[in-house]
Amino acid sequence: MKRLFIRYSICIAILVIQLSSFLLPQEKDSLWLNDDWYYSTETTSLIDFTDLLPSFLNNEAHLKRFLRDERFYNLRKFYDDTLAVDAIFDRAMLIADDDVKHALLIATFAVMDHRHLGLRIPFLGSLYVPLTYESDSLFRIRRTHLPKKLLNDSRRTSDKDKLQHFFGSAYVTYVFNSDAVARWFGDLLETGEESFVLGGRIDPRDKLANEKGREFGLRLLRDARTLPSDVLWKSAK
Repeated sequence: MKRLFIRYSICIAILVIQLSSFLLPQEKDSLWLNDDWYYSTETTSLIDFTDLLPSFLNNEAHLKRFLRDERFYNLRKFYDDTLAVDAIFDRAMLIADDDVKHALLIATFAVMDHRHLGLRIPFLGSLYVPLTYESDSLFRIRRTHLPKKLLNDSRRTSDKDKLQHFFGSAYVTYVFNSDAVARWFGDLLETGEESFVLGGRIDPRDKLANEKGREFGLRLLRDARTLPSDVLWKSAK
C-alpha cells in the first residue's frame, strides 16, 4: 500500500511539472516580449543575394530589411519611438546570436541616416564616401522609418542622426571596457566632423547621445539584457 502511494505521488508530481511547463509563461531567448515585433523579414525571392555577402554585411542587410519593413514603421507609430529603439537592438541581438559586440556594430551601421559622407580634403577638394550600398529608394524608406525621438527632450527635434552616435559610442565602450576611451574617441570624431566633414559642426546633442551610448555600453558589460530605454529615458520614468 505504501509503495502504491509513493508511485501515485511520483506520477502526480510528474504530471504537475509537465502541466506547469505549458501553463506558465515561457521566457524567450530574446530581450523582447511583445510578439508584434517578431515578424519575419525573409525574402520571397528564389535567391537572396545578401547571403553571398560577408557575415557582417549580411547581418547588417538583414537589420536594414527589418527597418525598411512597413510593419516596423506602423509599430513605431503605434507603440512609440521608445519601444522602436529597443526593438532595433533586440533584432540586432537576434541576428548576432546574442553577441553584444556584433549586435552593437551592425546596429550602428544599420541606422546611418546619410547615404554619403562628404569630406573636405586639403588641397584635393571634396570627397564623398558611401555609407550604404542600398539603392536611393530603399535608403529613403529606411531613413523615414527610423525613430526620431532618441533623447528624452526630443519633442520638436528629430534625432535620427543621433542613433548612430548612441550605438557607435556603446560599441566602443563595450569593446574597450572603458568610458574614457569612448569619450576620447567621440570627442575626436566631433572635432574631426567640424574640420573635415562638409556641413559638419560640433553639436551638443551629439555629445549627449555619445554620453548615453557610453552608459549603455557599460551597463551591457554588467548585464547583456539591458535595453536602450534603460538609459535613454530613465530620467523621464
